[in-house]
Amino acid sequence: MKPTLLRLRGRLAIHASILALLAACGPAAEPVTPPPPAPPELSSAAPAPKAENPIEKGDPQRIGEDVKRLASDELAGRGTGDAGAQQAAEHVEKRFRELGLEPFGDAEGNGKNFKQKFSARVGAKVEAPMVSLAKKGQKAAKTPAPADVITAEGAQTGEAKGEVVFVGHGVTAPAASWDDYAGKEIAGKVALIVDGAPKPESGGKNAEALRDFKSVRYKLRTAREHKAVAAIVVAAGEELPAAPENASGMGIPAVVLKRSAAKVLFPEIKWDDAAVSSPKAAVKPKALTGTELTVATRLEPTFADAWNVVARLPARAGSKTAEEYVVIGAHYDHLGKGGTSHSRAPGAREIHHGADDNASGTALLLDVARRFSKLTEKPARNIVFIAFGAEELGTLGSRHWVEHPPVPIGSVTAMINADMVGRMRDRTLVVDGTGTAAAWPELVNAANAGISLTLKLGAEGFGASDHASFTAARVPVAFLFTGVHDDYHKPSDTADKVDVGGIDLIATLAARLTQAVAERPERLAFVEAPAAQDPHKGGGGGGRGFRASLGSIPDYAWQGKGVKLTGVRPDAPAARAGLQAGDIIVKLDKHEITNVHDYVFALGDLEPGREITVEVERDGKRVALKIIPAPGR
Repeated sequence: MKPTLLRLRGRLAIHASILALLAACGPAAEPVTPPPPAPPELSSAAPAPKAENPIEKGDPQRIGEDVKRLASDELAGRGTGDAGAQQAAEHVEKRFRELGLEPFGDAEGNGKNFKQKFSARVGAKVEAPMVSLAKKGQKAAKTPAPADVITAEGAQTGEAKGEVVFVGHGVTAPAASWDDYAGKEIAGKVALIVDGAPKPESGGKNAEALRDFKSVRYKLRTAREHKAVAAIVVAAGEELPAAPENASGMGIPAVVLKRSAAKVLFPEIKWDDAAVSSPKAAVKPKALTGTELTVATRLEPTFADAWNVVARLPARAGSKTAEEYVVIGAHYDHLGKGGTSHSRAPGAREIHHGADDNASGTALLLDVARRFSKLTEKPARNIVFIAFGAEELGTLGSRHWVEHPPVPIGSVTAMINADMVGRMRDRTLVVDGTGTAAAWPELVNAANAGISLTLKLGAEGFGASDHASFTAARVPVAFLFTGVHDDYHKPSDTADKVDVGGIDLIATLAARLTQAVAERPERLAFVEAPAAQDPHKGGGGGGRGFRASLGSIPDYAWQGKGVKLTGVRPDAPAARAGLQAGDIIVKLDKHEITNVHDYVFALGDLEPGREITVEVERDGKRVALKIIPAPGR
């Protein structure tokens, strides 16, 4: 399951201000739902039994085998761009072939390929940075050893030079009564910043709030907004962070420097003094006169091939709805060996098995495909089975399929998505998106007949998984989900904790629901569903949210400047202000927006009910709109 904006802020370290992630301890395994009892054996004299409806016949053993295979060490977390993700795609393709389904992955829908290839941005190529300090009266410039400096997370490709100004922890937070930049003009200068967060003498709420301002990305954004041309972040000790894995920059070149190297380059600063490392009040900016520091950094995004794996069960000949399609999907990718901000164990370079997220949904997809493949009569509408790639990077696979479908997207009548369906508790299933078509609640409840799960129906069609791509394309969606848990996005999300019997029950509901939508005489009509709490962030975690909400849906695949919108939630501030899909937000209130990280930081500064201006690029023109943020959820 991908991160939303709420999760994103947790991942960016100031994300700690927007998102406090779930508790770090792993739970005991949930009780496993027992499979349905086997029917009694028939004696040879008994009459021939009535043929069983294959839609009702699960295969828990096969489901378990698929989960174990996808979550195995051999597939190494199925990270996009890794061999494990390709092996997972090949596993799904092999299963589709075995079931006799038609290939439906090529752009023309001519039945040649199961795989639909696309390109995914997976990381960054980072060159060694250059730092050179010239001081008046000294002939030779000083440079740190290569092992003492690294390109900062959020650095922008470029070169800049200027006088050095020490700005403490580099925090401007009026609400917490702290401003390290107060009283000093640093336009055109290089900001010298202490890593970490300040600890005010007053303690209490201000101290808690200031912990949220420790991320390097936030420090670079703040330096840029004070018109610094570059930044040096001085580490707390001799350990440097890993090289950036995201080439999206905050607008200025920047590096992180070991504390020992900072002592050599900038002896004017008393680095071991508590007033520097742990100030009780904001420092007064200090210009290091006679200095000229040059900083150069270079980062380029790296890309990898990724695949959606797509199969079709064609509609029966002569059906009046044979040109219409029902999609059921699940993403098969996960986080590989972690080590990125997506992981909830970011320092662990271990296999993130992703058994629940989302080997469970992929196994459900394959089981539903198996059931449909055994039908003696084909359905009234085509059924398309899609295992999506690169969901964890921002629903890239589903976005690609919606934008490059083998058939007109208007012919897709519904989409059913399964993401994290392997940890059912108390026989409870969340079904979100039921507000995107008036008929969904009745259809879902009918599909639950005899299974008797406790259903929690949610209306909103947007959310943190692949169904959101279809909602944005105005396709009715139903999203199946069993809840967040403490193993989410951690190496401990392993196959032994998955409730196979629960997946089997949900697969029965999903198969019934898919069949019901496929056989309806009339197609589902899309409805703009009201915004609601995303179920991924309910119940067991997700942490604190934004103070204010706009109801915007960012396009995580966008690689240009600003934040492009996939859409806006109905009757939300963004919709009322006139924002629309395709708009590119370039300024929010007083903050320039260069990328989604800037947008997250700017959202954190908004106050509910205080009208602001948002500037967007639309059809080549810059448009200013007034918007009143709503209270956060």
